[in-house]
Amino acid sequence: MSAGSGMIAFGIEEEFLLLDPATARPRPVARAVRAGVPDPPAGEFRVSGELLACQIETATPVCHLLSEAAESLQAFRAALAAAAAKAGAVAAGIGDAYDAGASPAVVSDVVRYRDMQANAPALIAEEYITGMHVHAEVQDPDRRIQVMNRCRTWLPTFVALTANSPFWHGVESGFASWRCIHYRRWPIQGAPPVFRDYSDYQDRTRRLMASGVAPDPGYISWLARLSANYPTLEFRCSDSQLTARESVPAAALLRALAATEAQAAHAKRRPADQPRPEHLDIALWQAARNGLDGTLIDLQTAQLVPARQQVDALLRHTRAALEELDDYATVREELARVLVDGNGAQRQRRAMREGGLPRWLELARSS
Repeated sequence: MSAGSGMIAFGIEEEFLLLDPATARPRPVARAVRAGVPDPPAGEFRVSGELLACQIETATPVCHLLSEAAESLQAFRAALAAAAAKAGAVAAGIGDAYDAGASPAVVSDVVRYRDMQANAPALIAEEYITGMHVHAEVQDPDRRIQVMNRCRTWLPTFVALTANSPFWHGVESGFASWRCIHYRRWPIQGAPPVFRDYSDYQDRTRRLMASGVAPDPGYISWLARLSANYPTLEFRCSDSQLTARESVPAAALLRALAATEAQAAHAKRRPADQPRPEHLDIALWQAARNGLDGTLIDLQTAQLVPARQQVDALLRHTRAALEELDDYATVREELARVLVDGNGAQRQRRAMREGGLPRWLELARSS
């Protein structure tokens, strides 16, 4: 990449739900599944538990090539599928549980998670949601803030593109990404505000934690935020994906967006006008509802446009960075496939129409 961006390293974190293979209800067997995943070769992937005992997470190593991320995710998904089967479960890359049942969620035996349950028991009882988080390296913290500010406008487009959670309690939710709507119930959510610089970010997030509502940085869960542990911008706008084939190009687009905005900031190009907060908020809601079906809000005009038009605009906006990273052909091809075959939400709905729960489970266990 040219000056100001560098060959931006990236990483992907994916969360999975462990489900009963007959009923699709969550199974709290994460400990057994983790024990059943063999230790990977050094650096291939990392596996960890999550908030609920029916969730499990992987993280790729630091990657520079899409092939590196794809190999890591595919290796983990294969190992996870085998370990889940031994534990009597299916590991599903979906944004929420199809049917959580009536029993409250079983929280993993971790002090932080138990504290979260004590603070917000009704939220935790239904926290059967899983996402994909993408880290894009931006070494300079002030530049990282500029990039995050410039990326805000595109967050609804990513919500729509990666929507993969249309069902809740065994019925159609009416939303392509129910996870995104569900997640809005937490106190520090949605799009991040605009920050002046890194010092402003530090001061304002410190004040949030001092309030007592956010006892640690993990509670600051905007759809894009600065990582507390790495020199990265962390995108949290995507549902977990059905297959690694979908995860990797989505991550490539997010990395390219970060690279595009890093270059623009380095060149001191004036950013587009920031959307009004109320417009950005309803754009996120609209994207979660419609996904790739119907219309989204163009935040430059505040008008409704076809969802596919927004995806095309995103590809055009990031094309130069994608070409410099040698990712353009792959991403263009995969976006074209998604627009024909459907994103996760569209494919889940189609599977349920065509074959009911058995067909849906067959889709959910794909990798």
